[in-house]
Amino acid sequence: MTDALLRMRIDDTDYNEFRDPLRAMCDAFPGAYWRALEDNPPDERFPEDFARAAMESGFLSALVDEGYGGAGLPLRVAAVILETIHSTSCNASSVIGQMYLPTILGKHGSAAQKQKYLPGIAAGDIRFLASAISEEDSGSDLAAIATRAEKRGEGWVVNGTKQWVNNARYTDLMLLLARTSEAPEGGDPRDGLTVFLVDMSKALDNGVSAEVIDAMINSNSENLVIKDLELPVDAVIGEIGKGHEYIRELSEVESILYAACASGDSDFFSDKAVKYANERVVFGRPISYNQGIQFPISKAFVEVQGAKLIGNKAAAIYDAGKRPGATASMAKHMACEAAWNMADACFTTHGGFAFAREYDVERKWRDVRIMQMAPQGTNMLLADIGENDLGMPRSF
Repeated sequence: MTDALLRMRIDDTDYNEFRDPLRAMCDAFPGAYWRALEDNPPDERFPEDFARAAMESGFLSALVDEGYGGAGLPLRVAAVILETIHSTSCNASSVIGQMYLPTILGKHGSAAQKQKYLPGIAAGDIRFLASAISEEDSGSDLAAIATRAEKRGEGWVVNGTKQWVNNARYTDLMLLLARTSEAPEGGDPRDGLTVFLVDMSKALDNGVSAEVIDAMINSNSENLVIKDLELPVDAVIGEIGKGHEYIRELSEVESILYAACASGDSDFFSDKAVKYANERVVFGRPISYNQGIQFPISKAFVEVQGAKLIGNKAAAIYDAGKRPGATASMAKHMACEAAWNMADACFTTHGGFAFAREYDVERKWRDVRIMQMAPQGTNMLLADIGENDLGMPRSF
């Protein structure tokens, strides 16, 4: 990290002009809304009403350029939006793609692609909620991706499988990473991967079949089987064979935004824990008097504040037109660890009531745990920091 970046001014504005209307929007979707969804069958858990409200609010167009009808706001503001949503009973995993996936179009899409898709995405008329990258035998190892796209005539034909694809049945567009050529001998084994934009309104059940995974309410995940999927020649985003570079760039934005989600969850848990501790009376006084309750909350609170500062720094680097690199990994790692510790403190504070669904503690506790694993799991984040910030050998 250069001295110039270390001295970069970090935006510490509260942005209450965004937070207040966001909280008002989220008030319409209390814990009871999310608990009811969780009681539905696995293929009926997508929060459609919440997603529609978020789309119509205009907040999700934060990172789309104004020239295409978006808000053209800094990444820092996009982070504030997601942090605020997660500080309530809500969860943004169903719509977060709408915020960060269009950045790959904005940076690497053709003029025709931008004009065709970005205005609709900004207006909320086109949903861009899904990315198909991970596979059963690849996970985070992009070089092991086996899905192949072959050039045929005036287009492409894709075959392969993808797993843990969120929102595939609820999106209009899906980002797809597939191998279009073998990596050159002695070169980067990730070369030869290409990013495609898939129109799911045409592809679903017509080249792409989705099997619902019975998992957590907010994942809405599917395993995809892709068989002879035909894509037009203009489905390619950016340069053929350089997809891994675009995915790396996209993952930095993704990490910063998920760090904001985790920080929002931390705020939810700290507010919940402090309120309960001050109200719950045992042995004649509120349990907040007890250091065994107070200190874990205080310690986690310190960690949350530190994580927010690193998140702001990563966003500031991006907003200055530079790549945040491993700073984005630091932001997500710190935010997720802090959120997990705050969730644990909140859980302990509530005692047995933490298991009662009406308190929403156990539901949000599960939300926080999954963010330590995906996207960009803890070990991958630490490996990135070790290699790119500390100068140690690549460990994977």
